[in-house]
Amino acid sequence: MALSNHNAEEVADETAEDFSSRVVRQITGGLACLGIAMGVETGLFDVLISLGGDPKTSQEIADIADLKERYVREWLGCMAASDIVTFEPAQERYWLPAHRMGILQSSMLSMAIPCLAGGFFEVAECFKKNGPAGVEYDKYPKLDEVLDKLHQPFFRDQFLQEFIPSMPKLLQQLKRGIQVLEVGCCEGDSLRMLASCFPKTAVYGLDISPTVIKQARVKTKELGLTNLEFVCEDVCAMPADWTWKFDYIFIYFVLHDLSYPDTGLREMYRVLKPGGTLSVVDTVTHTKLQDNIADEDKGYVLTQFTMSLMNCLPVSSHPGDGAGLGAMWGREKAREMLEDANFEVLSISATNAELNGLHYLCSKPICENNNMRSNGTNGI
Repeated sequence: MALSNHNAEEVADETAEDFSSRVVRQITGGLACLGIAMGVETGLFDVLISLGGDPKTSQEIADIADLKERYVREWLGCMAASDIVTFEPAQERYWLPAHRMGILQSSMLSMAIPCLAGGFFEVAECFKKNGPAGVEYDKYPKLDEVLDKLHQPFFRDQFLQEFIPSMPKLLQQLKRGIQVLEVGCCEGDSLRMLASCFPKTAVYGLDISPTVIKQARVKTKELGLTNLEFVCEDVCAMPADWTWKFDYIFIYFVLHDLSYPDTGLREMYRVLKPGGTLSVVDTVTHTKLQDNIADEDKGYVLTQFTMSLMNCLPVSSHPGDGAGLGAMWGREKAREMLEDANFEVLSISATNAELNGLHYLCSKPICENNNMRSNGTNGI
């Protein structure tokens, strides 16, 4: 594949020294990321922020955080070397300057690094011709928790305020009362919002993980919501009596992770009523590499490729015959798959969330063959 003029010029102008310096900066940035993630995980950034810029010694900071001073001191050194924490040599005190107090707003993504590292050597084995097809998801401790926090801004600030209202017909249906399903619901935060806001609507959450479903039920019981139910099932084998059950299905950053996305889409088609609506939110990517490289947001592209290499691809390939779409499957492939599953793609739009997403708004044709309902198949 020929390089674009822009890339060709960059390569022609770059010296070996330039390249070496750039690689070293990328590596040291990755190492600094581990230190940032440690500050998030241990709550040390919370402590520094609570001090309001007041300089403290490592012992004072450790006492406030109720942590070991020796480890705190080493972390502070890492953050001082990264130009995140300021250090005063005379009295050996540390503080976070006022303009850096927003560190937690931009540092949550750093937590993905240690989470992804859990499967690093297993992923390396997958490269071998005689190696495993993929990696089990339990090799990535706390990744679900990190991803949930990355998704929080969308659900907190946009889901009910902008996303649902962007579909006026659906909004009116939710107010009147319909049947809603979220595929890959995790602990169900978004569904509790929907169930609370639209009490006439019956809301269902489906996830394959018994652990997250158990937690979702506990949180829902605490709120006393009676119009919300959680089901532990595989999207590729949803209950037979769900045919034509739902008016609206929502799937958020899950489709590309499925081992069998075609089967999952056929099942979603089956359980959706004719004329029903499907919302798929997934990565803002293209199917072809050259289109991704040409994207101005290089950081986003690099992040998605790394997440895909270290998690999305190996996890979805793990069964041995999984599709292995990866996070970089792209809008072109996504549209093709949705249309192959007989959905009509009405629009593709950005979610404007902090974690960028594309919203594929789809509908199921209203001229569904009545015979399909009787035999529980979708005829695709």
